Amino acid sequence: MKNYYHLNLQHQKLMLNCQVTLQFMISIYLEIMEILLESKQKHHSLVQIINCVGLPKHPKLNEILSVNLLDNTLDIYYTDILSLPQFEKIFLLTDELELKQVIIKYNETQQPQWNVEIKNTSYSLKTQYPQQINYTNAYFACFNANQEKCLILSNYGGIWLDKNSEIEQPILTVEPVIQQSNDLYKVSVFEKYLAIANGNAGVDLYQYQDNKLQYILRISSKDLNQTSINIISLKLTQNRLSILDEHTGLYLFDIIDQQVSLLLSLPYQRCVAFDHSDNTYLIVAETPNNIEYMMEIFVLPATKEYYINRIYVNDFSFRDIQIDDDYAIIIGEDVHLVIRHSIFNGFMKNNTDLVKTFFEDELIRFEYIEMNQTIQTQYVETSYYIGLSKGSLHIWRFNDYNPVIICRFQYGTTQNYTIRANSSKCENHTNTDLFEQCQITQQFVILASGPLLESDSNYIIIVVCVFAIFILVILILLYKKGRALAKKIQDLKKQAEELKKYGPLEVESQSMGIEITLKKN
Repeated sequence: MKNYYHLNLQHQKLMLNCQVTLQFMISIYLEIMEILLESKQKHHSLVQIINCVGLPKHPKLNEILSVNLLDNTLDIYYTDILSLPQFEKIFLLTDELELKQVIIKYNETQQPQWNVEIKNTSYSLKTQYPQQINYTNAYFACFNANQEKCLILSNYGGIWLDKNSEIEQPILTVEPVIQQSNDLYKVSVFEKYLAIANGNAGVDLYQYQDNKLQYILRISSKDLNQTSINIISLKLTQNRLSILDEHTGLYLFDIIDQQVSLLLSLPYQRCVAFDHSDNTYLIVAETPNNIEYMMEIFVLPATKEYYINRIYVNDFSFRDIQIDDDYAIIIGEDVHLVIRHSIFNGFMKNNTDLVKTFFEDELIRFEYIEMNQTIQTQYVETSYYIGLSKGSLHIWRFNDYNPVIICRFQYGTTQNYTIRANSSKCENHTNTDLFEQCQITQQFVILASGPLLESDSNYIIIVVCVFAIFILVILILLYKKGRALAKKIQDLKKQAEELKKYGPLEVESQSMGIEITLKKN
């Protein structure tokens, strides 16, 4: 009986395996036939397209992490972020001078992973000041010459923060040189210089040298030939300080031997924000009807002239601009743009490949994360950006795709191509005039086998059919063996039943025969 049950169990397992294998092979066959059908459809679609299409350098932005920073019952406004991946930490500032810390870890593998931990502890910087503290803007300012500390700037002065310290016991040092201000709008650091936009008071310029901060000068309304000003933004670059006055426009100063001289002024009213890369400026301003518009302006320092290249108007508001050599990040209320090179209307409206839109409510900061090295391949360069909104922290993966040429042919062919493209930078072209373009000429040869040919399709079909027949033969053999095993099990079952039915009678007859023999004896 045990052998019978054991064989029956083997039979059930075998039949189940055959059924699963058959279903698996049928699914594979259907998938292969679907792929062949798609390739045939693609073949018909490719017949209609016989040309090459060039896709220029373009960005792609994907959010890979979002972490809530505060309880919904709390009303906290974050003002700035300091990312320190080399120390595996992030510092955050609030308008109540609360210093918070986030632990950030990056795993450099084939699929990079980010891990963010928000510390529940915070530190109040109010204890560093004797006066009563109200709401204030607060910003970080770091010098390359000091890799251990960063300045925390507010309306009440400056405090040095040790980057290695933890939020439970931060190492802080008051900086007495920083002037107090009623309205601190923005700060900018470049090499040894620090500039602070102080609203109606103007701009304070500092110099960090020999591990000491020195106050240099203040740019006031008198230096701008105005009776009153409200400096809301500024930016320091190589020997240049650009400042934006809300009421009178943009001013460009040269910095020479710790002195400033007015280079150029661009008169505009109701200004909102600006940024620039080299001599290309983006300025946001408002019309008297509160309609915001953005201007792209070329500045010519040699002749002290400027040229308005384009004006862009959209139905969403602009809050801030961050621009570099390749891209500009346009920060709005909840809709934000990543654009390349220019903002002229045709470019912005019709080019979805080069203009990327992403959404985040009340985005405050969007900045590049300094990594050990940027992940770069032949086709794409990958970097990471960190964003700070009103109540959450975000990390985006920024893929910068290199220019590519996509060609499609009906038949296998060899084609010679010559590409001529206008550019602002060319080999052996040293002129950097914004109004002058050079032309790149490149020749190449394309060897194309064309789309999937009918002979290739037949070959694939034959291979698939042979493979299917082979599997089918195996299944038939397994089926026959299974039937033979099942028949054997049935025979054993019948024998067991007969043994159960006739076994006692045979024993009884044998005992009777023995008894009769004894009596005869």
